[in-house]
Parts: sequence; structure tokens; C-alpha cells
Amino acid sequence: MAQRRDKFTRGWWFILPGLTLMLIVVGTPLVLGFSYSLQDVFLYAFNNKTFVGFENYRRVFADPLYMNALRITGIFTLGCLVLSVGFGILIAFLLNARQVKFRPFWVALFLIPFVMTPIVGGIAWKFFMWQQETGVINSVLKLFGGPQPYWLLDRETALLAATITNSWHLIPLAVLVFYAALTTIPDELHEAGRVDGAGPFQSLWYIVLPILRPHILFVSIIIITSAFREFDMIWALTGGGPGRSTTVLSIFAYNRGIANQDMGMANTIAFTMFIIMAVAAWVYITLYRKTGRNEA
Repeated sequence: MAQRRDKFTRGWWFILPGLTLMLIVVGTPLVLGFSYSLQDVFLYAFNNKTFVGFENYRRVFADPLYMNALRITGIFTLGCLVLSVGFGILIAFLLNARQVKFRPFWVALFLIPFVMTPIVGGIAWKFFMWQQETGVINSVLKLFGGPQPYWLLDRETALLAATITNSWHLIPLAVLVFYAALTTIPDELHEAGRVDGAGPFQSLWYIVLPILRPHILFVSIIIITSAFREFDMIWALTGGGPGRSTTVLSIFAYNRGIANQDMGMANTIAFTMFIIMAVAAWVYITLYRKTGRNEA
């Protein structure tokens, strides 16, 4: 028993440096942000703080603009999750097919959007894809006689365009994880499915997806947290407009903190984002685990 306790203690000494660094890097901004959220403090007057308690939180949740930003952020995050996971699984499944030639080339090609910075990707999509007159998307729609909307200038389409663009940036992550997982599935399972008459999509539904459950959970958490706090891509595309139709919480916090110079409210908004993401991740993992146990 004492020997086991000594091994446990030595293990803690090994992880202590990294754990201490993580607590400093993550914990310090978190504590400072929460302390500022309890104060009335402005951008160029940090020395003149007034403690107001949870008054900033009351004001935030009573603000219809905050609730609108929260709704838009939820729609944006859900759209990115569905598109990224769905297309990520489909592309990884197709890349893993036996008939695919030059597989390393296609894998590398699909990873290009992920290594591109969001601000550069947003600018590229804004000027080359979503332009009304010369954009690629409207040019294709014109060939088929479809409508050619002002994607980024219309309240009805701006959020959809931002969601698609950000999903394009996140899909490669899903492809990389799912493709790596698919390469570990024994060929015997696919052979057994083919013997039983299963086609490609039956194999995907009954063989691949159950095996990918833990990987789907991992990718989903990463995509949810990334999309929920997204700023760069949306700012490059629309700047939060038109008419606040793409003003997600991160842009709303930026406007309050920089444009309005109200750092107390900006930190309050940022801390509510942290709480919402933490709770959402906990609920998602809990429900996922319960579902897995019930199926087992």
C-alpha cells in the first residue's frame, strides 16, 4: 500500500510543472476577468474601479441585444457543428475507400483550410466566393438560372454565409480525426458487411458510426467551443452586420469593451460565454455517455 502511495506521489511531481504553468496561464486571466466583471471599469480608466457586485450580470441578461447575440451565437454554433461533423464523416469515409487513388494528396488538400488563419480565410471568401457580381457561388448559380443574392449584405443570408465559411475552416479537423479513426477499423468488418449485402451507406451507418462515437464526441466538443467563441472569421466577413444579424457574443463583447470602452460589461459578457460553454460541454458529455450505456 505504501509503495503504491509513493508511486502516486511521484506521478504528481512529474505533472506538477505543467499543471502549475496551466493554472497560471489559464487561471490568471480567468480570475482577472471575473473580478473585472464585478466592477464598473472603463478602458482608459482602469485605476478608477467601482465594485458593483453582480449588477453587470443583471444588466447583461436584461439587455435584449445580449439575448439576440446569444441566439445568433447558438444558431451559428449549431450550424457549424452539423456541417463540420456531417461533411467530416462523409469526406473521411470517401477518402478511406479502396478505390481512391493518390490518397495522401487528397488528404493534404483537405487540410489546407485548417492551416489557414481565420482572418485570411474570411477575407478570401468575402471577395472571391460571396461577391454578388463576380463571386464563385453567384457565378455558379447564374449558370443554372438561380438567384444571385447579396450574401453578406442581406440580413436573411449573412448568417448562413458566415456559418458555411466557418464550417469550411473546421471541416478539415473533423476529416483528420475521423480518417485516422477509420484506418484502425479492421477490413474484416467491412468484408462481413459486404457479405451480408450492406452497401456503402449501410456500412457507414451500421459499422462506421458506432465505432466513431468517441471521436465524434471529441470533435463535437472542439467545434462547439471554437464556433461559440468565433470572432476573426465573422469580423472579416461582415463585421457583425448587417443590422446585427451576425453579431455573435464575441463581437458583442468587443463592441462593448472597445467601441463603448465599458470593460466591466465586456468581461461580464466574456465570463457568461465561459460559463455557457462549460455547462454545454458538461451536458453534452453526460448525455452522450448515458446514451452509450443505454445502447450497451
